[in-house]
Amino acid sequence: MKVLHPHPASDHPAAWSIQRTTQLSDFSKRVTCKLARSYVERDAIFKLRYRSYFHAGLISKNSLGRYIEPADHVANAYLMGLYVDRRLVSSLRLQIGTPTNPTFSLELFPHVLEPLLRSNKTVVDMSCVAADGELSRPHVWLPYLILRSWVLAAEHFRADYIAAAMRPQHQIFYKRTLDCGLHSELRQPPHQLTTVGLVTLNFATSVERLYENLPFLRSTPSERQQLFKHGSTPSRVTGQHPPVS
Repeated sequence: MKVLHPHPASDHPAAWSIQRTTQLSDFSKRVTCKLARSYVERDAIFKLRYRSYFHAGLISKNSLGRYIEPADHVANAYLMGLYVDRRLVSSLRLQIGTPTNPTFSLELFPHVLEPLLRSNKTVVDMSCVAADGELSRPHVWLPYLILRSWVLAAEHFRADYIAAAMRPQHQIFYKRTLDCGLHSELRQPPHQLTTVGLVTLNFATSVERLYENLPFLRSTPSERQQLFKHGSTPSRVTGQHPPVS
């Protein structure tokens, strides 16, 4: 097991070719993104996280075999599972930050995020990205579908900004792919043995550029509604360029 590492190839929009787009689209047809609502689904994510983080040396061993944070249980948190051929391969947590709803990254980087929330901005915060090392290793396109889940949530919740706390070596992927801003300060999350940095992006002013350069990030209103609506069926987070509604 390991924490998911981005694809090593160049991620600048100019480097995206028809071939790469086709490969991503083909892979995306095998991937289902599902909001974890049941105990069984959430527990599987907590186990996956633990195995991923422990084998990467990010956390200490515990007798429960699960890694759970207080932020997993707050009202503005969404635990997402990505399944390849119906097997849970990766997971992430999304939080919708508003002036009355703090997020995981806000606790670590208040000097960056508090001013945004005080100015009535909505921030979609991504954290706790993890992957099954054995299952995810052959799937080099998986990081892009994780990224798309983040963007899809930002679109659905009409976010002004997106933010994510991650290890420094992973920040370059988000800089190259989305042109996220990198914040140099590093913080150590509670109960972890590593430090993380913050990446942010003004989503409201960047969204059209993102969709123009990386059309696989687009989603339809029905896709977004299907994913986040209570009681909905799993949604395929595709890499195709769906029709604009």
